Amino acid sequence: MNYKKIKEQNIKFFSNTLKSSPNEHHSVAQSEISHLKRFEKILELGKFNNKRILDVGCGIGGFYGFLREQDIHTDYTGIDINEHMIDAAKKKYPELQNHFFVHDIIEKEMNETFDYIISVGPLNLKFEGSSNTDITMELIKKMYKMANIGIAISMTSSLTKRANKKTFYYDPVKILSRTFEFCKNVKFDHTYIPHDFVLFCYKKDLYDF
Repeated sequence: MNYKKIKEQNIKFFSNTLKSSPNEHHSVAQSEISHLKRFEKILELGKFNNKRILDVGCGIGGFYGFLREQDIHTDYTGIDINEHMIDAAKKKYPELQNHFFVHDIIEKEMNETFDYIISVGPLNLKFEGSSNTDITMELIKKMYKMANIGIAISMTSSLTKRANKKTFYYDPVKILSRTFEFCKNVKFDHTYIPHDFVLFCYKKDLYDF
């Protein structure tokens, strides 16, 4: 299956979840507790205050709302491939009208950099006849290239004991192995919820932090 069809499936699925519920976590097909725990773990990437942040697959801006609740002030930009998500994000956070964009960095890189780039479960939906791993690794490489300090991305784990047939589960060992090919400064956490992990990649050696 080519990426165009995968992208179409993704947009169709999440356009429907957005229509079915106004709740932010439901709109991105996550439970409320899992969504919060992912945000909390992503925040361990570094000190976000006064940093330039790019949120890849931002949905309706949930991570921005989380940062605001934590009284963390950033120069935030959110991008998503789904125009309906971006429209909803702009309505929910009118103060960021010019900071939410429809954009796909897999298809076209952005000609700018950010201090931190994060993504919360961007490609956890299972696509018929395709593996998500290659696409997600391409996304991680693009994020890493555009980051000045580092990136964090969450993924559903193949170590789960409660698999959902609509969810793609990543082999954490395979993801780590392929990440080490281009980034040696890696942290990894599989402890915050049983079916998930977060990958952290930094530009500087971890001894420098």
